[in-house]
Amino acid sequence: MANSWDDVALNWDADTATNVFADKAFESLQKVVDIKGLHILDFGCGTGLLSQRLSPQAKDIVALDGSEAMIEQLDKKELANVEPVVDILTRGLVAMHPAFRAQFDLVVASSVCSFVPSYSDSADIIFSLLDEGGYFIHWDWLSDKDEVGGMTITHAQQVLSSVGFSEVIVTTPFDVDTSNGTLKVLMAVAKK
Repeated sequence: MANSWDDVALNWDADTATNVFADKAFESLQKVVDIKGLHILDFGCGTGLLSQRLSPQAKDIVALDGSEAMIEQLDKKELANVEPVVDILTRGLVAMHPAFRAQFDLVVASSVCSFVPSYSDSADIIFSLLDEGGYFIHWDWLSDKDEVGGMTITHAQQVLSSVGFSEVIVTTPFDVDTSNGTLKVLMAVAKK
């Protein structure tokens, strides 16, 4: 899969829908969490569209993505408080990489969780990375079945609750006009 993300990285930011998604995700995030001064993990950061919006207020951001080409596009944004990491989220990475030494206040994932090999494994690792009272907030395309690129509200609630989050709220706060029509976006807010 990494190669397919590498293939689209160069033109990713030029797509209006990806920017609208990032803008609306950032707006919906600000209604839930005050990000000022937070230590944030942007899981599956891609070209850093969400990190770019978070950066002015965040203390610092670890921007993780498995696509080297996506991270190269993030690097061009020259965000001083963003540390890019090219890798996939695993317990081994968390144990070995210096960027994961401190617990996070917030983990965000914009259109990522429905693409990872195991949503529940990723959610479990993310739970372990969060400080008590921290949030994992992710946005994915709403679907009537769980599939690559789409997720149901029930699935998000079940997985996040099962890994230990004490509060889980899943909504559909916005739509995005894409080349495939207008699509609803699921937003999962999970508090440790």
